[in-house]
Amino acid sequence: MTWKVLERHVVDLPRRDRCTDVVVRPARSDRGIDITRRTADGRSVEVQCQNRAGRWSVPSADMQKFAGASRAVDHVDVALFVATCNLSLEAQAIADLSGVITVNRDDLEAWSAGVLLKALR
Repeated sequence: MTWKVLERHVVDLPRRDRCTDVVVRPARSDRGIDITRRTADGRSVEVQCQNRAGRWSVPSADMQKFAGASRAVDHVDVALFVATCNLSLEAQAIADLSGVITVNRDDLEAWSAGVLLKALR
């Protein structure tokens, strides 16, 4: 799966889950935020998609960039980091401290199979 295919897939999942105002940001100017949307109850959501194969894990720098952009700059209600791999311990710690919801490969497979993410309920 390429990063564009992953992004398109993640765009379609929230539509299925009744999110609206879905926008895919251009890669050159996204500041680490790939997709924006609104939940059914009006909360703002920003998403970062990371497509990494094999034993790769998301490094802390990627999480720092996303957490800073989504939380400190944009002040979104739901910051969602979706990855096709696991996160490094430090990246997960940063996510936990900043309130970023992480979706790893197993979570993504469940979401794709129809399980609604708790954050979007």
